[in-house]
Amino acid sequence: MMLIRDYTPRDRDRCLEIFRTNMPLFFDAEELPQFETWLDKEITREKSDDNIIHYYVIELSGVVIGCGGFYLDQQKNQAGMIWGMVSQVHHRKGFGKKLLTFRIEMIRSLNPGAEILLDTSQHSYAFFEKMGFKVTAITKDYYGKGLDRYDMRNNG
Repeated sequence: MMLIRDYTPRDRDRCLEIFRTNMPLFFDAEELPQFETWLDKEITREKSDDNIIHYYVIELSGVVIGCGGFYLDQQKNQAGMIWGMVSQVHHRKGFGKKLLTFRIEMIRSLNPGAEILLDTSQHSYAFFEKMGFKVTAITKDYYGKGLDRYDMRNNG
C-alpha cells in the first residue's frame, strides 16, 4: 500500500539513503551535505507566513521510498519544488509522478494561482516536461561537472 505523509525527523536517515541511491546520475556527491543540512535545519526552523516549507515522504508498505516538498512564497505568488527524489530501485514505477502530482495538488489547494518553479538536471527534465513544466534556462555544470541545471516553470 502506498501512502504520502508529512516528513518527520525520524525519516531523515532514510531520505539520506534515497539521496545516495540517486548519486552520481541525478545528484552530485557534493550536494549530499547540503541536503543533510537542509533536513536538519531548514525544515525544522520556524517559517514566516510568507514563505512556508512543506515536505513529504512516500511510503510503500511502510517503507519510505521517496521524499519531496515545496515552498510557498505568498508575496511573489510562487511555489518551488524542493529536494524531490525516489529511491533508484523504484524509478519508472509511477511513484515519482504520484509524489509530484500530490505536491502540485497541494500547491493548487493552498494557492491556486501560484506559478510553480523547479530546477533539475538534464537527466530528469523530460519527466517534468511530460508533467507540464517548461524549460526557462540551462546552466552547464551547475550541480557538478557534467551535471547541468535546468530551470523550469509550470503556470498551471
